[in-house]
Amino acid sequence: MALEYHIPRADLRDHVRAYYYFSTEERTIQPLCAEMGNIRVVLGGGGILHTPDGQKQHITSAFLLGPTMGAYCMEAEAGTRVFGIGIRPKGWVTLCGINAEEATDRVIDLTSFAGGLARSTIDEMRNARSLDDMAVAADRFFANLVARRIARRRVSSYPEALAHWLLDPNDLSVDTLIAMMDVSRRQTDRIAKTYFGASPKFLQRKYRALRAADRIRAGELDWMTAAGDSYYDQSHFIKEFKTFVGVTPSQFIGNQAQLITEIQSKRHVESLPMPLASF
Repeated sequence: MALEYHIPRADLRDHVRAYYYFSTEERTIQPLCAEMGNIRVVLGGGGILHTPDGQKQHITSAFLLGPTMGAYCMEAEAGTRVFGIGIRPKGWVTLCGINAEEATDRVIDLTSFAGGLARSTIDEMRNARSLDDMAVAADRFFANLVARRIARRRVSSYPEALAHWLLDPNDLSVDTLIAMMDVSRRQTDRIAKTYFGASPKFLQRKYRALRAADRIRAGELDWMTAAGDSYYDQSHFIKEFKTFVGVTPSQFIGNQAQLITEIQSKRHVESLPMPLASF
């Protein structure tokens, strides 16, 4: 199993977090943690995604996977190769032109919102000789999507305050978020669902668990240190961790979730910070 990252060109990084190339010579079944959203182009092989809502999605082409609100599982056939793109929250409206909540835990055909541009880009990626060549094709594709949205005046202001609230190591209250956003509670909830796919309280649970996983990866092996002050007790922490990461903390520490730990290690090397990260 191999995993390699590539950084998008500078003017796209507000919308696209990273490109990656995944390949496996053997049939692989791996848990994956809750994520922001991805576009994945299957270059060879295929497999099945077991999404958090219990659905099985057979994947053989190019698709958008919306924000996942729980850990899920990937089955990859032997010989599977995938070029993937991590979509930042800001990219949902700008690139995809859809509400993140509409795509939550869903697999959507890439051509359904990008048409002929997507089809030509998919062909170019499948004929590429290297990850660099695939990244060039992806850069061109996303630059065209951004230009289209700007031309149609479909680019809205990104809620920076919401991102800061989710990243805060302390569990700030929703009332604090509303004050930071300077809009009503209902508007705050709507904005969170537009860019992140769920309500602020649910998102706080998700990113709290992802932050704990990142602390464990960084070497904080004691569960109380990794968990912080936001959990009632150890059983609460274990339950929430498994919901959003897909394995227990002890399994994560024991490196049994091979792909999750490899992803996070490579993110660290490439200076790709958690937890607003996409695979």
